[in-house]
Amino acid sequence: MNIVGISGCADARIDLVFVLDASTSVTEPNFELMKDFVKDFLYEADIDGGNVRVGVIIYSTEDHVEFQMNTYRSKADVYNAVDNIPYRYGSTNTADALKTMRTEMFTARNGDRPDVENICIVVTDGVSNINSRRTIPEAEQARAEGIHIYAIGIGLTDTRELDGIASKPVDENRFAVQEFTELRDLRHRVFSALCE
Repeated sequence: MNIVGISGCADARIDLVFVLDASTSVTEPNFELMKDFVKDFLYEADIDGGNVRVGVIIYSTEDHVEFQMNTYRSKADVYNAVDNIPYRYGSTNTADALKTMRTEMFTARNGDRPDVENICIVVTDGVSNINSRRTIPEAEQARAEGIHIYAIGIGLTDTRELDGIASKPVDENRFAVQEFTELRDLRHRVFSALCE
């Protein structure tokens, strides 16, 4: 069995921000699954050794930075913080969340390292309905500044906005699943993409 993928990942150095949709359509049970996905995703990440830094922002009508990449130094603390993220439902303002991710989270002051790849994982169940004309331009601006965006859409019939958010090529960076429960399988796909 070839375990190069996983061991290659163990020392992957990543500055990682999760952008999580907490809009009303997500529903509380699915928001809990989203938080489980974040913890599951970080299972292989070397947070305690300092290779991986993690921040989380959630959004509905407004966006809320839950913690910055330099807030927590241990996986236990990150997991605990993720567990404590409240579900703040409302409309879907993806544009503002992307802007805050780029301008406030990927900054040296908040833990962004100059020599480490910047990765953003957007998880959403819907098409934005506030500032929607700004959503894709905000994603393009982030990508222009070197932030790699993986976009995960759940139960979407129309993936055009999601395609516009994701880094190119779209088919390697945009993932569409029908159910939140499918997110688990995604971790392996994304991590193997990160570690190639």
